[in-house]
Amino acid sequence: LRVSVPSNWDEMDARDGVTYAPTGAFFRGDNGGTDFTHGVQIGIAEGSGNLQRDTQRLLNAFAQSNPNLRQQTSLQRDSIAGRNGYTTILSNVSAVTGQRERIALSTTQLRDGNLLYVVGVAPQAEAQTYDAAFRRVRQSVQIRD
Repeated sequence: LRVSVPSNWDEMDARDGVTYAPTGAFFRGDNGGTDFTHGVQIGIAEGSGNLQRDTQRLLNAFAQSNPNLRQQTSLQRDSIAGRNGYTTILSNVSAVTGQRERIALSTTQLRDGNLLYVVGVAPQAEAQTYDAAFRRVRQSVQIRD
């Protein structure tokens, strides 16, 4: 997988993928985990080979660990790395700031049936500023599987 991110964003490995965020947007929680207020996380989730069902399963898993997570738009057909995909907009309350955040979730299927996801997160008040960066990151994804 290859992806291009803004030059002032740093990389941090996460349990299920990698996160890229501007300097100062990463936070280490009391439990030793990390969180971020702005940026993009890219990961892989177990899939069944059914893109729509797997995307919904991922959304459900995110909602279980984020009780304030709300889906704002239905799944919209999209393309990631030239593959069929879905994008949806979500809202949540940031565990770091306690403020509303806007989340753009995009998914596509890998050849092995697993699900590649790209999550863009920004505070609600700054979402429009980050939308273009999230779109460029998503469009830059190259998959080699």
